[in-house]
Amino acid sequence: MTFPRPPAFRLLGILAVLIVALSATLLPTAYAQSSKAPLKIAMILWRGETNVEQGFRAYFDENNIPVDLTIHDVARDLSRVPAIIDQIRKDPPDLVYTWGTGITSSVVGKYDAVDPAKNITDLPVVYVMVSSPWKTGIAAPAGQSRPNVTGATHIAPLAAQINAIRAYRPMDKLGVVYNSREDNSVSNVADLTELGREMGFDVLAAPLGTDDEPSPDDIAPAVAELARKGADILYIGPDNFIGNYRDTLTDAGFANGLAAFSATELEVRDGHAMLGLVSRYELVGRLAASKVEQILIGGISPADIPVETLDRFSYLIRLSSARKLKLYPPLSLLDYAEVIE
Repeated sequence: MTFPRPPAFRLLGILAVLIVALSATLLPTAYAQSSKAPLKIAMILWRGETNVEQGFRAYFDENNIPVDLTIHDVARDLSRVPAIIDQIRKDPPDLVYTWGTGITSSVVGKYDAVDPAKNITDLPVVYVMVSSPWKTGIAAPAGQSRPNVTGATHIAPLAAQINAIRAYRPMDKLGVVYNSREDNSVSNVADLTELGREMGFDVLAAPLGTDDEPSPDDIAPAVAELARKGADILYIGPDNFIGNYRDTLTDAGFANGLAAFSATELEVRDGHAMLGLVSRYELVGRLAASKVEQILIGGISPADIPVETLDRFSYLIRLSSARKLKLYPPLSLLDYAEVIE
């Protein structure tokens, strides 16, 4: 299935050719069609705009590509997504941008269980901050594709994350507190457990929400239990619930002498995780914007645009947390890590 360029773009594209023929020297930048109507994009966000969206906006600004962004913030409440989809259908944009596994899964469905009555199937969708698109069924398996969906992921390969932890300190037991009601978290823990058999470490898992909605009050007791079992470090994966209560987790870690490693940026940069191997959110937004450009300006079908992650990751160290735990980084790490006070 191919998504044609919007009619306004086709007409304006002809005008642009005439303009180029008459006065190519007047074109101001690399994107020579800045006079075109803006790309109309509906953004469905988990908790308002983040650095991901700043990077998304910056990409278009720097390339002089006009965009008209409509923000739909679910405010951490997925039950709001169906009403937003209804609203989008009444005034269709050129493209829909989705943030996170929960929103994206609600908007596009699983690749083998799409319901056109509930999911968006007739507009291109570009997602960000989906940690395991294949494991959660958002992306089709290898050799297949989805006609209207592509995206940018943000998680470094798990083996690289484990190597990053071990570059800082020895690790044989990885403690993970996670929300068992989030598909991305369950998938990530399963992958870590499998990787542990290969790389020689045990995953000590502490699932929350097995009987009822998870509560932040359950975090500290779970961390204490992991410490009692001999966890060497706490692992913070792609988990919205833990992300919301990251300070509760890291404070419990401090109380039990446990540092925290994070696979996502905010838990180190804005929280108190001691280290992380992360994608910079701003760069994830730029990667997503480049895919939007390919679809709406390049005329490329989302099915032909691969789901990708960044090819470089940042090693972050929060020195204040290292001081608190008296776990100072090896000097060799300081050659390439970004140290945050």
